[in-house]
Amino acid sequence: MAKMMSPNTTIWWVADPTYNPDTPSAALLTNARNISCAIVSGYTLNATDSDTDDSTSICDGANAGVPTFYNYEGNLTFFRDADVIATTSDFAKAFAFFKNGKAEGYLVRRVGYPSTQAAAAGQKVSSYKFISDNPQDAVEDGGPVQYTVPFLPQGKMALSKTLVA
Repeated sequence: MAKMMSPNTTIWWVADPTYNPDTPSAALLTNARNISCAIVSGYTLNATDSDTDDSTSICDGANAGVPTFYNYEGNLTFFRDADVIATTSDFAKAFAFFKNGKAEGYLVRRVGYPSTQAAAAGQKVSSYKFISDNPQDAVEDGGPVQYTVPFLPQGKMALSKTLVA
């Protein structure tokens, strides 16, 4: 059986207050919000282990764990555009979203389709609400200029929801 390989992932930044992660709209997942090609491989954007309550009753014959709060994390590293006054490239677009920190919105990830394919009703996406922290430059001799944006979870995650028109 074949396994899915890159480049079959798309990530959008959606700061639109009308976006509903439980019924995500394909119409809001536009090319203007697509930041996929600016992201360096090896990013972090996922659900993590939930917090649990391990209290047991006198009737429990073994340990018990009940999920209480779910957790998720996001940390993306981006390439910088070689042209510092560029505004339309994928790199410049991502930098404009996050250069000042405190950007609030959703990172929306779709797996299974190349980032060049438009979002369409019926596809599945996962949405994670964040506030971006301050970008951190990463410059190494002989390598591209990059910056990392840590994202602070804002209490809303919706996994594998079907896009509506």
